[in-house]
Amino acid sequence: MTAIIVSGHGQLSTGLLDAFEMIFGHDEKIIAVPFLKGEGIPQLQEKYQVVMDQFPGENILFLVDVFGGTPYNSAVQLVFDQPAADVATGVNLPMLLELAAVKENSDLETLRQQLKMINQEGFKIFSEVIASANKTLHTIDEEDDLL
Repeated sequence: MTAIIVSGHGQLSTGLLDAFEMIFGHDEKIIAVPFLKGEGIPQLQEKYQVVMDQFPGENILFLVDVFGGTPYNSAVQLVFDQPAADVATGVNLPMLLELAAVKENSDLETLRQQLKMINQEGFKIFSEVIASANKTLHTIDEEDDLL
């Protein structure tokens, strides 16, 4: 089992968790820990540790907003020598939804691979999606003409 700590600058993590709960419902193992104005690494690490202590013996996965930012740096310092914990950047709503669906039956390595796939498949540009759909439709029409 894996607990997920969502963190980012300002109220990003609480907003993401609120949106997540509108769609997925409450998950007691997904916790938002905001990094607020005026806080530093020691304060954020203390908040992280309080949450981590709620899940003894479980994997911990931090999902933070920006690589190299204070939420990332604070988490990395806590998990550096812990094989049952990791930190991923670029947290977003699709990422949370996908991980919530698979986290109970997945080990940490599987979740890492899932994160990579989510990020590759989750990024879309509307004009490219439409162009791809039009190309597919055009190909189908050409095949129908041959019949």
